[in-house]
Amino acid sequence: MKKLTKVIAAVSAAAMLAVPANMSAFAYNVDTGKSFSNPLINYDFSAGRGQRWEYYSVQKDIPALTSTILAAKGKYTYYATTDTRCNEYGNCDIFAMLPLEVATTATINNARPYIDNLSVKSKTGDYYALSLEYSNVSKTDTHLKRPSIPVNSDACDYALRMLEGPYLQNILNNFYIDHPNDINYSYIKSHNGYTGNIYLDDHYIAGMRLSSSDPYTTFDEPVLEQKSGEGVFRTKITFHISNPVPTPTVYLGMSGSTSGSRTFEFLKDLKLTCNGDQSSGVKSYIKVGGISKKTISVPYSDYIAYNNNYDGLISCPGFITNLKNYDRQLFLDSRFNAYKRSGSTIYIYTGKNAGIGDPGWLNGSGSTKFEAFFRNGGRDIMGHCSSLRTYLQNATTVVFYSGATPSSVGTRYYSMSASTLLDRLDRG
Repeated sequence: MKKLTKVIAAVSAAAMLAVPANMSAFAYNVDTGKSFSNPLINYDFSAGRGQRWEYYSVQKDIPALTSTILAAKGKYTYYATTDTRCNEYGNCDIFAMLPLEVATTATINNARPYIDNLSVKSKTGDYYALSLEYSNVSKTDTHLKRPSIPVNSDACDYALRMLEGPYLQNILNNFYIDHPNDINYSYIKSHNGYTGNIYLDDHYIAGMRLSSSDPYTTFDEPVLEQKSGEGVFRTKITFHISNPVPTPTVYLGMSGSTSGSRTFEFLKDLKLTCNGDQSSGVKSYIKVGGISKKTISVPYSDYIAYNNNYDGLISCPGFITNLKNYDRQLFLDSRFNAYKRSGSTIYIYTGKNAGIGDPGWLNGSGSTKFEAFFRNGGRDIMGHCSSLRTYLQNATTVVFYSGATPSSVGTRYYSMSASTLLDRLDRG
């Protein structure tokens, strides 16, 4: 890009030539009439021909695509702009300008759909990328700050340059994220994800879209916006990172270690696609520069827990051993009925916050407490669990506990034979 800058700078003074008497002093607008051609024709023969457009004196000779032709053609492929002798312009040269009706800084995003419809290729079939750039030729933006400065409504402030190779890549090396330090586990955990913006100042590449190889990052379509401070416009691409942490799970009847952590990557292998990327001169030079992947480490203990006090929760139609979401919360709140099997004995545990308000349960003991449990949901809970019924058929004794929590099995209050409990479940 430094080379391109030097080339443009070297011809900048010579580009400001007098307007020929037979030409009007403003850009020639391309519409659906006789002004349209494919390829478009650049009539400029000044020293800066092909590359310069930032002077009102040369804009008269450079094609400007009106909203009429842009809307009429829709998605359309042009050949590279030529001079009047059919000599084709190429890399780093101007394709066309955009008149104020199409592109002003205040409404620049309205031009993006038009720009995204444009593709340009050479006579040999090789495509270029189109890069949107700005120059304050009409003084529209200056007028907004200093009304005494008049607006030249015939001038164009935005143009599209044909690019490939290192010149293109040099532009795309300058992406940045608004708040990169916020992409950390603490933020993602507290906000259940992350939403941020990727920016590219002073340029937009026709049809550009971003993607990532990781399953957590997604991207919105680009938005062109006015930039405050230095520069005039920029490309903004909003991205979203979903919370990668697996659903927290309590594994009952198991022992294990939760030491260590798991690594998750975001913005991994960023890929840019754009109009013209079917050609190697574009495809090989559209790497997303300035942004690297982000990595977070999540402790296993944040989403994995083992509990060997119980073998599972008693539920319908069977036991639940891997507790997630609502079941996990019930367990952590001590609002559960669980079991454990040891030899020929089945242990049944009722959580201390099970919600049984019967006085016999709250104040009773032994059979009184059991009967209160049985008639206040216990029969239904146990009777509808086919897995428990199967275990009871192969057991001899059932022991009941109350006041259970995840860390404590509570207090034993009653026992009976397994056959008796089966009979009670059947007859009430």
